[in-house]
Amino acid sequence: MIYNQYNLTFLFLLLFSWTFYTCEPDASEPESPYVLIVGGHDHHDFDRWFNEADSTTIAQTGASVRYTDEPDAILPQLPNLDIIYLSNNQPLSDPELHRAIHDFVAAGNGLLLVHAATWYNWQDDWPEYYRDFVGGGTRSHPPLGEFEVYVVEVEHPLMAGVPSRFTIVDELYRFEKAGDGADMHVLAMGIEEETGEEYPVAWTVEYGDGRVVNITLGHDGDAHEHEAYVAILQNSIEWLSKR
Repeated sequence: MIYNQYNLTFLFLLLFSWTFYTCEPDASEPESPYVLIVGGHDHHDFDRWFNEADSTTIAQTGASVRYTDEPDAILPQLPNLDIIYLSNNQPLSDPELHRAIHDFVAAGNGLLLVHAATWYNWQDDWPEYYRDFVGGGTRSHPPLGEFEVYVVEVEHPLMAGVPSRFTIVDELYRFEKAGDGADMHVLAMGIEEETGEEYPVAWTVEYGDGRVVNITLGHDGDAHEHEAYVAILQNSIEWLSKR
């Protein structure tokens, strides 16, 4: 009888220990990155494409995603973010927010700038944004239409699963490199059909310990639902979160 009780006690303790250890979370698994998409203003359907479509695309990577079109909502959320995704062309005029975003990226976090966020919208209020994060800016584009894009560096993680050449209906931004702009690692170029001029459509920039991805594509659904855009966007989230 005593022998059986000791056996039962031993088996209970063994089962308890096994359950305890197997239910512990795996500390080696990284937490899902937290992404805030910022949109809003005019000339684009921000809610449909940058909120609904891109939030769905990004969530497929396992990231947690929120969207806002209120610039005042960015600063309070910064301490909890891993990646800021700016797509807006509305002003970001708060100097405290400017400094906070610079500090955020310099500390090793990610910044994703898509379409309107690479346009010269606030060069008078925040010139450091274009110098440090974009490397320049855009002031013009041909009419919305089809153009060809080719990948410059097929082995880069941002270009994984992206066709080496593809056509897309979008606005081809005529990007201008600034004389004092940050060094750009260009990954893909777009070709203006009428002139043959080529402009970068995807590139990266290093700032402090952080990474910045610039994507000029993304005017409307023809871009946001394009397989190449989807791949670049998802690759960007994964690449920016690996620091």
